[in-house]
Formats: sequence, structure tokens, C-alpha cells
Amino acid sequence: MAEITYFVVVPFQETENGLVADQGIQCPSERSAIAQARGAVSKGAIGAIAFRRSGDPNIGEYGEAVLICKEGDLPDGVMEMLAA
Repeated sequence: MAEITYFVVVPFQETENGLVADQGIQCPSERSAIAQARGAVSKGAIGAIAFRRSGDPNIGEYGEAVLICKEGDLPDGVMEMLAA
């Protein structure tokens, strides 16, 4: 099967215990992911990121996630937080 690119948005909330990632939202395109990230912040999320990741789901091999945009008040290492 050919390589597929996924576009994902992850909104974040601020809690007493710090920053918490909400469930990721898959989007059909990069443009849609950027709009979803901005929309999440306008609806009350402290911040949101949009990223893309390409790979072959049949063999389970994926490349590194690439940040598309970061909206709101999020630390610089937010992508590393998700990988931990």
C-alpha cells in the first residue's frame, strides 16, 4: 500500500496538575487541521497543535510527526510532551 499522511490536532487544557492533552482529532487536510487548532483555542482550550505524520498503516511504519502549527499558550517542547 502507498504511504498515507495523517493530519491531527491535539487541544490542551490547563489543570491543577499542569498541561493535559485532550484526545487527538484526525483531519482530512493540513488546512483543516490548522482551522481545527485555531477553533479549539477560540472555544476555550489553552492551546492546540496541528501536525502531520506519514507512513504505511499496513506495516505499521511511520515517520516523525511534523508540527504544522501551534496556537495559544503552549511551551516550546509541546511535541516532545506527546512523545513521552
